[in-house]
Amino acid sequence: MSRALTEDTAVLAQLGIGAELPGRAELAGLLGVSDSRALAMLRVLIARCRPDATTSEHLLAIEQLARFVVAGKHGTPAERLELLVLAVERVPAAHARIEACLSAVLAATSAERLFAVVGLPNDRGLFAETADRLADRMLPAPPDEGNLAELAARIIRTADDHAWLTADVDELIGRLGTAFGDVWAPLRRAAADAVGLIAIRVAALGTGDVLRGHRLGRDVQDSRFYAIGRGAIPAMSPLVDNCRVELDRIRVELEDVGVSVQVVYTLDAIARALDRIDYLLPLATGTGARPAEIRQLLASLARGVIGERSFGQLMSDNLRLLARKVIERAGRTGEHYVASSRREYWSMLRSAAGGGVITAATAVTKFLIKWHHLPLFIDGVASSMAYAASFLLIQFLGFTLATKQPSMTAAALAGTIRDGSGPDRLDELLALIARIARSQFAAAVGNVGTVIVVMLLFDYGWKQMFGHTFLDAGTAKGTIASFHPLRSGTIPFAALTGVLLWMSSLVAGWFENWLVYRRIPEGIEHHRLGKRFGRARMAKIARGLERHAAGVGGSVSLGFLLGMTSSFAKFVGLPIDVRHVTLSSGALTLAISATGPEQLGWGPIIWAWAGIAIIGLLNFGVSFALALVVAMRARDVPADQRRGLPWAVLRRFVSRPLSFFFPPRDPPASRPPTATAH
Repeated sequence: MSRALTEDTAVLAQLGIGAELPGRAELAGLLGVSDSRALAMLRVLIARCRPDATTSEHLLAIEQLARFVVAGKHGTPAERLELLVLAVERVPAAHARIEACLSAVLAATSAERLFAVVGLPNDRGLFAETADRLADRMLPAPPDEGNLAELAARIIRTADDHAWLTADVDELIGRLGTAFGDVWAPLRRAAADAVGLIAIRVAALGTGDVLRGHRLGRDVQDSRFYAIGRGAIPAMSPLVDNCRVELDRIRVELEDVGVSVQVVYTLDAIARALDRIDYLLPLATGTGARPAEIRQLLASLARGVIGERSFGQLMSDNLRLLARKVIERAGRTGEHYVASSRREYWSMLRSAAGGGVITAATAVTKFLIKWHHLPLFIDGVASSMAYAASFLLIQFLGFTLATKQPSMTAAALAGTIRDGSGPDRLDELLALIARIARSQFAAAVGNVGTVIVVMLLFDYGWKQMFGHTFLDAGTAKGTIASFHPLRSGTIPFAALTGVLLWMSSLVAGWFENWLVYRRIPEGIEHHRLGKRFGRARMAKIARGLERHAAGVGGSVSLGFLLGMTSSFAKFVGLPIDVRHVTLSSGALTLAISATGPEQLGWGPIIWAWAGIAIIGLLNFGVSFALALVVAMRARDVPADQRRGLPWAVLRRFVSRPLSFFFPPRDPPASRPPTATAH
C-alpha cells in the first residue's frame, strides 16, 4: 500500500472514483489544514471504501483506515483521528463512502465475542491456554470474516495502538459517533446481548460450589449473583453494584476461612466481568453513551485483544492470582512484626536477643555438621534440620529472627498502600514505613548483638574447658576471608539468601492459608482422639496450630532452603552458597576470637565486618523488595503509587532520619498494647 500511496492520483484513477473525491489541495482547503503526507494517505484510504465492494474488501478497507489512525507514520494518533473526523464532517463523498463500508462490515460481523469473551478470564487453565496461543502463532488459521473480534485483533497489535486513548480524544470520539448515528445500531444490539451473557456467567460463578461450599452464602435465590443473571438491561446497573457489595463481603470472610486458587480465580473473574458490564451498559441501553464511556470501552477491549495473544500477560495474570492467594495471609502475619511504641520497640529488642541466643547455637551446630564431611545430600538434610529446628524453637518461644520480618511486613505495607485514602494517606503510609524500618533495625541489632556476645562467651568457655579455641587457625582465617565483600561471593550469595527468605514467606502464607481453607484446625478439634485426650486439649492443639501455622511453614521452609541450596549447588557443580546475616555474624565472631587482629591485622577483620553489613542490607533489602513488588501486584496497587513511593520515603528519611531507627516518645494517655513478635 505504501508504493500506491506515493502516487496518489494514479491510485485514485485506478480505483475509478474520478472527481468524486476532492483533490489533495481542495481537500486540505475543505478541512482547514495544510496539505500533508497524512492527508494524502487518508484520501487514498477513503477511496478504498467502495460501496460496491465485497465483504472481504470492506473488512480490509476498514482495517486499513483504522490502522492509519492508531499506527500511522505521520503525526500522532489524535491528529490523524482529527483528520478523519474533519473529512467525515465536511466532505459528503468521504462520509458516504466510509458510512457504506462501515455499515456493511457491522452488518456482516458479530461483536458478541469481542464484547462478552475477549479479555475476560476463561476456564481453560494455564497449560491449555498456553498451548492454544502457541498453536495460533505457529499454525495457519482460516479467516473468520463474521467475527468482529478478529478484525479488532488485526487493528490492535501492540499496547501502543491503544495507549493514546485518553481524555484528550473524547471530543473527537463523540463527533465521530454522532456523524454515523444509526450505523452503530448492530453494536448496540451486540452490547445488550453481551451484557446478558456476562450477567449469566456472573450468576453461575457466584452461585457455584466454589463460593457456596465454604459458608459464603448457601441460599441461591437470595444471592445477589443469582439476581443479576435474571435482571433486565435497564435495571442492570444497581444489580452490578449489589454484586460488588457481595464480593467485598466475601473477601472479608475469606480472611478468616482462607482461600484456594480456584476461589481467587472465581472472585477475579466476577470482578472483571462486572467491570466489563459497566463499560458496555452505556452502549447497550441506547440512552446515549458519553464519549468518555465509549473511549473507556474501546480501551478495555483493546487491552483484552492484546492480552488474548500475549504470553507475558497470560503468565502475569496467573502469577498475580497465585500471589494473591498467599499474600493476604502473609500480610496479616506481618502486622505482628511492626513495633509502634517505645514499649514495643524494647520488647522487639528483647525478643530479638532471645532469637540471637538460639541462632548462636545454630551457628555452632553448623560447624559441627560440616566437620563430619558427610555426603552432600546427608549434609544438606542435617543442616536443614538444624536450621529448621532452631527457627521453630525461636517461633514457639516467642522470640524474633530479624530476617523473617521484611517479606512479611512488605505484604502488610502493600495492603496499606492499596487501602489508604484521604489527604493524610501519604503521611500515614510514611509513618508506617518508618515503624517498619525501626522495627527491623531493632530486630537486627538484637539478633546480631546477642550473637556476638554469646559467641565470645562460648569460645571463652570452650578454651577454658579444652585449652584451645573452638575454631583452629586455618578454619578461622578461611572463615574471615569468606566474608570479604570484594574477594569472595559474599554479595551475590547474600542477595540469593534474600530471595530464599522471600520464598519462605510465600510458603508461610501458603501453609497458613492451606490449613485454614481446609479447616484442619477445626478437624483436629473434633477428631476422635478427643475421646482419649479430651476435647479441651484437642481444641488447644487446634488453636495453637492455627496461631503458629505461618511461623511453622516459614521456619521449616527457610531451614531447608538455607540447608539444601549449597549442597545441591555443589552436586551440580555450581559455586553457590548462602549468607545469612545472623549466622554469618556468629561464624565471624568465632573466627576473630580464634585468631585476633594480632595474627591477621585489622584490615581483613574490617573488610569482613563490612561484608557482614552488606549481607544484612542485601538479606533485608532483597527479600523486602521482592515481597513488596509481588504484594503490590497482588493487591492491585496503582502504578503511580508504586513509582512515587521511594522518593517520598527518601524525603522523609532526609527530614526525619532518627524516626527510621528509634521511635518517638509515647503519648502518655494513648499507648497501644504491646506487639507480638515471632
